[in-house]
Amino acid sequence: MKGAVGRICGDASPTEFSFIVFDPKSVRHTDYIKAWNDVDGWVMAQVVDIKATSDISESEILQGRNVEKELYLAKAVVIGKRDERGMLRIPKTPFVPGENVFKAEEDLVVDVLGLEKDGIYLGLLDDTQIKVNLDLNSFVQKHCCILAKTGSGKSYTAGVIIEELIEKGAPLFIIDPHGEYATLKEPNRNEGELERMEIFGVKPKGYSNVMIYVPPNSPFVDRADGVLKLDGTNLTAEEIVELAGITSSTSQALLYQAIKNLKDRNYTIEDVIQEVESIKHNAKWALLGHLEKIVEAGLFNENPTPVNALLQKGKAIVLDMRGIPPEHQDLIVSRICHKLFELRKRDDVPAGMIVLEEAHNFIPERGMGKAVSTPVLRTIASEGRKFGLGLMVISQRPARVDKNVISQCNTQIILRVTNPNDINAIKRGVEGLTAEMVDEVRRLPPGTAIVVSPELERPVIVSVRVRKSMHGGQAVNIIEKKRGFFKAGKKDKKKDRGLKKREKSFFEKMFG
Repeated sequence: MKGAVGRICGDASPTEFSFIVFDPKSVRHTDYIKAWNDVDGWVMAQVVDIKATSDISESEILQGRNVEKELYLAKAVVIGKRDERGMLRIPKTPFVPGENVFKAEEDLVVDVLGLEKDGIYLGLLDDTQIKVNLDLNSFVQKHCCILAKTGSGKSYTAGVIIEELIEKGAPLFIIDPHGEYATLKEPNRNEGELERMEIFGVKPKGYSNVMIYVPPNSPFVDRADGVLKLDGTNLTAEEIVELAGITSSTSQALLYQAIKNLKDRNYTIEDVIQEVESIKHNAKWALLGHLEKIVEAGLFNENPTPVNALLQKGKAIVLDMRGIPPEHQDLIVSRICHKLFELRKRDDVPAGMIVLEEAHNFIPERGMGKAVSTPVLRTIASEGRKFGLGLMVISQRPARVDKNVISQCNTQIILRVTNPNDINAIKRGVEGLTAEMVDEVRRLPPGTAIVVSPELERPVIVSVRVRKSMHGGQAVNIIEKKRGFFKAGKKDKKKDRGLKKREKSFFEKMFG
């Protein structure tokens, strides 16, 4: 039959079947196909495995006989078809061996998978020109996680989603430990990516409604749009212990005693210092040294930044925490997220989303470390959707992120992961992933993601679109720069020798 790519063979059921492939170039792993069912008509399926076989024996191969004709056999899992009410149905009767198999048309794929016509444009369905759009309200209110190994494109993918949310006017507060998102202000100038933009139908663009805030002790204060000054009133003993790195049990006991004496009134870190000074114990001097370091860090101010300025309609606020000690980052995230959640419950800030990079540092899995920010982030993950406060969790170590938080994320975007512990964490935390999909996670090329969403009928593989703005998370390729030194022509040999000498000196200084 014209247009057929294969024919059903062997045993077939209502949920899966195998088919002989006519042309191996026409059918690939993960392709969407359709086949006729005698009761339900045209039904869509997906190729989950394809292999080549032959009737030639191993002894004949050893004797040097050539294989004259291979047989390609594919396995397909049935997805279903929409009924008159728009519900996805799987046939109740088996497919018939001998029926032809065809490539599924674009309209059928969009309809059966439940792809949105509009929304957050993530990229193209694998090996097609079909756009994958995710529903904006569901994405924000029901949380999202992006999980991948280093170098697979997690921050790049997050940047794509952030661009889409900015364009849709969603208020964003972006927690950025490594300063990767300040470049959202600048249009993309990467030559390789500019060439690929036409494929995805996008153009370079910078976002003027992005504002960069930094803590007072940041080395980048002069480049920021604003300085985030914290309210240091009523710091808990746990927060002070974390912030000052107090490990001595005696010092911790003195601190708890001082705060207990102050609990009936609002107090600052200076009040805690005064209270500790009044304690008659020799160990107080070590504790006072820790407390003075908190004051010197300059995180707290009598005139703190209004927290409602961090979640505004039509704006994306990036908290750039490059150069800030991890314990300071933890406390900042804890106090700001707690305030934002309280303000959102009172409707004092608009519904929006908190983007959390390096999430394993702020909501670690039990037994993988402690963070003072963990309780409030767990609460936002479990209760935020009721109040219109979404959470986007991004991590390169899925096994180290609190599983309760990952399980609360209805939309899950998974790029390449190879670590066995991380793979197991994804199996436990992500619903809807088949064994074939889990195997696929190990093989995904950079920039390709498996997307699991309640809006989609099954997980889909997406080629993430090119960013419109500059990506700030690119690594510097020292080797490539090094090779550049050796590309001079013959007439530049003298200049080249000088470059080599300076290069050698540079690498000796850097690497000994």
